[in-house]
Amino acid sequence: MWYKDNPCEIIGQKEVFGQQIAWIRLLDSGEFREVPLEEVEDRQIACSMPFIQYVAIAAKIKDEMARKNILAPYESSLIPLPHQILVLEKVIKSGHNRFLLADEVGMGKTIETGLILKELKIRDEIKRILVIVPKSSMMQWQSELKEHFNEVFHLYDSEMITSMARTFANINADEEYNFWKQHNQIIVSTDALKPLERRQGWPQERIDEYNRYRMDAVLDADFDLVIIDEAHKMGGANSLVSRYVLAQELCNTVPNVLLLTATPHRGKSDHFRRILQLLDPDAFAGEGLPEISELEPYVIRTEKRLAVDYEGNRLFNHRTTNRFDVFLDIKRHQKQMQLYQAVTEYVRQGFNASKRTSNKATGLIMILFQRLVSSSTQAILSAMQGRLNRLQAGEQSQPGDFEIDADQASDFEDWDTLNLEGIYQRDHQEWEDEEEQLQKLIDQAQDCLNTETDAKTESLLKKLEELQQLENDRNLKILVFTEFRSTQKMLVTFFRNRGYIVSHIHGSQDLDERKRALSDFRQKSQLLIATDAAGESLNMQFCHIVFNYDLPWNPMMIEQRIGRVDRIGQKSPVLAFNMLTDNSVDARVYEVIEEKLSNILHQLGIDKTSDVLDSAIDMKKVNGLYLQSLLDPEKFEFAGDRWLHEIRKKLKEFKSTEGILPQIQEKDINCRKAAEIKHSPLPYWLEALVTQNVILNKGSLQKSEQGYTDITLKNENKKVTYDAEIAVNNPEVEHLTLQNGWIKSILNQLTDFDTAAGIPVIRSENGEDTPGYWSLWQVSARNSMEQSIHYQSFFHADNGRQYAVYANDIWNRLLDPDSAFRFITVEKNLQTQHLLEVSGVALHEVFQRAVAEMKVAAEVKKENRKKAFLAQKLRVQKIGIENIRNSKMNRLEKEYQDWLRDFESNQKIIPGMKNLIIVRIDG
Repeated sequence: MWYKDNPCEIIGQKEVFGQQIAWIRLLDSGEFREVPLEEVEDRQIACSMPFIQYVAIAAKIKDEMARKNILAPYESSLIPLPHQILVLEKVIKSGHNRFLLADEVGMGKTIETGLILKELKIRDEIKRILVIVPKSSMMQWQSELKEHFNEVFHLYDSEMITSMARTFANINADEEYNFWKQHNQIIVSTDALKPLERRQGWPQERIDEYNRYRMDAVLDADFDLVIIDEAHKMGGANSLVSRYVLAQELCNTVPNVLLLTATPHRGKSDHFRRILQLLDPDAFAGEGLPEISELEPYVIRTEKRLAVDYEGNRLFNHRTTNRFDVFLDIKRHQKQMQLYQAVTEYVRQGFNASKRTSNKATGLIMILFQRLVSSSTQAILSAMQGRLNRLQAGEQSQPGDFEIDADQASDFEDWDTLNLEGIYQRDHQEWEDEEEQLQKLIDQAQDCLNTETDAKTESLLKKLEELQQLENDRNLKILVFTEFRSTQKMLVTFFRNRGYIVSHIHGSQDLDERKRALSDFRQKSQLLIATDAAGESLNMQFCHIVFNYDLPWNPMMIEQRIGRVDRIGQKSPVLAFNMLTDNSVDARVYEVIEEKLSNILHQLGIDKTSDVLDSAIDMKKVNGLYLQSLLDPEKFEFAGDRWLHEIRKKLKEFKSTEGILPQIQEKDINCRKAAEIKHSPLPYWLEALVTQNVILNKGSLQKSEQGYTDITLKNENKKVTYDAEIAVNNPEVEHLTLQNGWIKSILNQLTDFDTAAGIPVIRSENGEDTPGYWSLWQVSARNSMEQSIHYQSFFHADNGRQYAVYANDIWNRLLDPDSAFRFITVEKNLQTQHLLEVSGVALHEVFQRAVAEMKVAAEVKKENRKKAFLAQKLRVQKIGIENIRNSKMNRLEKEYQDWLRDFESNQKIIPGMKNLIIVRIDG
C-alpha cells in the first residue's frame, strides 16, 4: 500500500460521518497517521525477476543489519584496523560510555572516536556532540569526521563565538537564546572555550559576560557526548586551573565522555587522578597511582607493537632520522657566510637594545631574524625589506609581517615571560642607526642572491638526485618542510626551474586548497614544499622521505612533521633528514635538543614521540637555550647540561609510571573481524539493491570510467558509488551506505506479499533445481521501546519435505544480479494454505526466541539505565554553578522517572509476521 508515494501499511479503518478513515504506518519513518482511505493506493508491482531479486536483496541486507553487534565499521569510508574494532566493541559492550582512549601515538585515536560516535548515533543513543580540540587540529578533525564517517561538524573558533555572543546579546527577547544549541555537532578549540578569571583591562562585568557565552552556555546546551582531544593538557597544575574547571564542569554535565591522550599520566599521580576524575569523580577520589584493576573499566590503551593489519602483519616500519650537515665553502659561499655573521651581529645588538629599553616587540623581531637567516637568504632579505619599510613609515614591525603561518605565530607568546637575566652579550656594541644598518644588510643579501647559489638549496638538490638514484625512482616523493613562506616560494621556484613537478601547502590556504595540493603530490608531483600547516592537518603515508629544510626551535614540531608520513599505512621505512648549516648558534642547540636528548630517550627505552616530548619539555627553557647560544655562548654548555639534567629527571618519572596503564593484550586483537569488514558483501548488495530498484522504477544506470554510477530516475540525475575511495576522490559523487536516506527508503519498501495476485514461477538455467516453493518471511517482536527482527527463508519441496540449507542456497543465488534464475510466469489459484500453516509453526519458534532475547535485553537495559542515572546524579551534584546544577538535577530526575514509567508500561510484546514473497521453483 502507498500513501502519497510513501510505502505504508493499514493498521485499521473506520467510518466517520460517511467518510472512510484509515489509520496507517509509514514504513520509511515508522510514523502513524490518520488519513482518508481514498488517498491510500494499492499499487501492485508486477512480479518480475527484478522484483524477486529486490525483495531477496533488501531482506538479506536488513537481516545482516539485525545480526551485526556493531554497524559503524560498515558505515565508514575506511576499513578499521583490528585494534580499532576491539576498542569500539569494548566501549559499546560496557555499561557506560565514559572512557579514556590512551593508544600510543599514530594508532588512530581519531578513527576510534569516529567509530564510537557513529555507532552511538546509529543506536539513537546520542544526537548532540561537542568535540574540544587544540586550535591547530580543528580542521583536521572536521575533515576526517566528514571524509571517513560522513558526519558534518561546525567549527566554533574564538572569533565566531565572540561575534555570535555580541549578536545574541543585542537580541531583545523574553528568553536569552543559546547559540550553542544552533548546531547538533560542534568542534571548538580548547582556548576558545575555557573560562577567564581575569584579563588585563577588563572589568568583572565583561569577564562574566565572556564566560556566560562560553562555559555557562555550553553547560546548558544539553550535549549528549563530549570528546576532549589531548586530554592531558586539561589536567593543569591543580584543580583550579581554568582548563580543568571547564573540563570538570562539562564532564559532570554530559552523560557520555571520551578523553583522548597518549600520555595521560605525565609522570604525576595527582595530575593523572584529575584526568580520571573527569570520568568518575568518586572512583578516582583517592591519592597515589590507581591499580590497573581500577583503571580497566575506563582506560583503553594499545601499544604500537600490537598494531597489525587484516592479515596479522605488523603496521609500523623502521624510522631513521639523520643529521644533514650543509658545509659552506669559503670560496663558493663566502658572501653567505659573511651575511650570516653580519645579521647575527645585528640581531645581538638589536636584542640587547630591546632589553635595555624594555621593547618586547623589537626583541621578538630580532629572534625571528635569527631564525630567518638560518632558513634562507631570500627569507632574511624579505624580512629586512619589510622591517625597513615599516621604520621609514614610522611604524612598528610585528611578527605577523614575516610570512609565518598563523598557528606558528603563537609560538612567540611564551617569549614575553622568558627570564633572560644574565643572558646578554658581554661586550656588545651600541646599536648603530638601524635604518642605515638595515640598508647595508639588504644590499649585502641582494648581492649574495645575485652572485652565489644558496648552499642549502644546492645540497638539497644533490641529495634528492642521490636518493632518486639509490631507490631507482625518478618520481620519488619527497616532503620538504620550512617555517617561512618566503623560503617556500624560493624553493618552489628553484626546483620548478630544474624540471621538478612541485606542489606547496601553507597556512593561508583553506582545507580544500591543501587537499588539492596533497592530491597533486600523491598523483603527479615529485616534491611537496610545506610549512608547518601540513605538519598539523594532513597525512601522507604514500611518501616516506622528509627533509626539515630549516629546524623549528620546538623539537615537538620536528616530530609532528615526521609524523605526517610515519603513520599507519606507511609501507616503506621512513627516512628523515634535519638540515643544518655549520653556523655556531643553531649547531650548538641542535646538538643538545636533538642529539643528546635522543641519546637520553634511547637509554631510557622511550619512543621519541611528540606526546612524550610534550610531557617533558618547557618551550620557554628551549627558547632560553637558543638565546644563550646567540647572546652568551661561553655559558651555553653549562646551560645545556642543566637543561638535559632536568629533562632526564622528568623522563625517568614518565618511565616509572609507564606500566601503570591497562594494556590491550595481543590475544584479544582479532584480525578475522577486520577481514570480515574488509571483505563484507554489503557494498555489493547495496549496488544490486539500487540496480533492481532503478529497473523496477523504469530508470537507467550507466557505469562511468571513474568507477561511479550515473543514475536517471523520475527525471532526476545523480552520481553514486558504493566505494568510499571513489567518493573521496570525486566530491560530487554520493557515497551510498546503510544510513543514506534513499537506501533507508528502498529497504523500508518491503511490504506484505499479496498471494491473491499470483505466485511468480522461476527456473534455473539448467532446470535441475528441486521443484517446490521458496518463501521469505519477516518475524518481529516489539514494544514501544525496542524491537527484535528476524528474517527466515523456507523451501517446501513438492515431495512434502522442508530443506533449510537449500532455502538459504536459493536466497544467496538470488542476491546475484546475474543470477542463473529466469522468470517464467505468474500462476494464480495455487494452493498455498498448507505452506503457510507449516511455515507458521517454525516462525512461531523464531518469535519465541526473539521474545526471550528481548526480555534479557530489557533487564540489562533497565539496570544500565539505573546505573547511568545514579552516576550522572553524582556528577551533576558536583557542578559548581548553582542554577545550572539545580536545573540539570531537576531535568535528570524527571527524565529518569518518565523513562521508568514508560519502560514499565510498555513491556507488552507485540508479535509481527510478514510474508515478503513466495516463489515457485520450477525444476
